[in-house]
Amino acid sequence: MAIHKLADWELEEEPYILIAIHSTLEPYRMAYLLNKYLHKSFSRSIKDQDISQLAYTANYPVYKHFDQEQNAPFYLIPNKYWGIATQQPAITGLFDSNESVRVKTVLIKEYGTVDFLLKIEKDEEIFPLKKLLNSIGEIPQVISVYQVDTFKIKQQDYLIFE
Repeated sequence: MAIHKLADWELEEEPYILIAIHSTLEPYRMAYLLNKYLHKSFSRSIKDQDISQLAYTANYPVYKHFDQEQNAPFYLIPNKYWGIATQQPAITGLFDSNESVRVKTVLIKEYGTVDFLLKIEKDEEIFPLKKLLNSIGEIPQVISVYQVDTFKIKQQDYLIFE
């Protein structure tokens, strides 16, 4: 029986657009406002984006919308979220507690000041990006919105939601 091997085979990456949103809202509230102002239907995915590091474990909520007109999935995820520390402090004394320690985590460290990321799995050349950026910018609770340079991101695995 012959054995066939694939040599130098690379998985081709799908093109996507990544938008940064600055806002002080909670993730569910941002999804609601995008639904309201952009006429979308973001809903929370059953599975969160789980990130496990040495110091913490974080479960980022993911909101998904499939745009029929553009034939593209949209994903909204908070860039800053609370995680649970994996190493408990070694305090022995009168007031010991078994509570888990919450730490603030960042999904994409290269853009640590960004509050939300909106991922659109569509080629930038055939997507009306300026119109979308202007529409998001008109939401009163949004401070600023802009496109992110995806080549600067080292941990692109964190942006795979399926």
